[in-house]
Amino acid sequence: MVNNSMEYTLLIILLPLLSFLVLGIGGKWIQPRIAGITGTVMLGAVALLSYVIAWQYFTMPRLADGTFATLIPVNFTWLRFTDVLHFDLGILLDPISVMMLVVISTVSFMVHLYSMEYMRSERGFQRYYAYLSLFTMSMLGLVVATNIFQMYLFWELVGVSSYLLIGFYYTKPAAVAASKKAFIVTRFADLGFLIGILIYGYYMGTFSFTPDALTLASGAAAMLPLALGLMFIGGAGKSAMFPLHIWLPDAMEGPTPVSALIHAATMVVAGVTWLQDSFRFI
Repeated sequence: MVNNSMEYTLLIILLPLLSFLVLGIGGKWIQPRIAGITGTVMLGAVALLSYVIAWQYFTMPRLADGTFATLIPVNFTWLRFTDVLHFDLGILLDPISVMMLVVISTVSFMVHLYSMEYMRSERGFQRYYAYLSLFTMSMLGLVVATNIFQMYLFWELVGVSSYLLIGFYYTKPAAVAASKKAFIVTRFADLGFLIGILIYGYYMGTFSFTPDALTLASGAAAMLPLALGLMFIGGAGKSAMFPLHIWLPDAMEGPTPVSALIHAATMVVAGVTWLQDSFRFI
């Protein structure tokens, strides 16, 4: 279902992206305190916007069966291969994604706010806030993905952000080793995710969460459990499930607020998002 009255929801991704670009490119010309205030204010605005979106969404009239509507206020085609197989980018709002927007933006804002004092004496303060903004944008883009390709795109950005944040103290060999370990282990997991996506796209003929009913009724639907099982491996890696949990203890080498963000947000987002999108497929 498409709704044009909430197109401003695109700001939930654009604001942290803008913060990342400003602090990442111009950080060395910005005073540390100004950089911290910029990143925190941007995330405060995102958190406030998420609460507004949640209020508007959950106060909207429900459908005839009593459920909440699925809204796609923003969506555009990035790459087109066939009439049905194409890469889209956009915003999808349903009850789980709206609630996850609130969770992610709230936790990230608190981490930004806490880091203002906790990290104020650290070298690379501007770089730290740039990484936080990229991390937050990646998680937000993940939970509002309109299709599985967009989900994978932001999924990998979460991995890159984790690598950068865990290895923030790049002069410490232990931090560098921890960041490499986290990146490599989750890449193995994401390989299964990617293979699952390719199988799904090949047999379903689309990257959307709602394949054609005729396709599902055909023999191609027998490949759906395999595709979902492979995608689950990606979620297991990000959520540090056994046996892909070995990177998690080393992640504590990063700044303490980062550890809180990774533990409280990344793993929850990975698990909930995989479960959420599995229900969409079903």
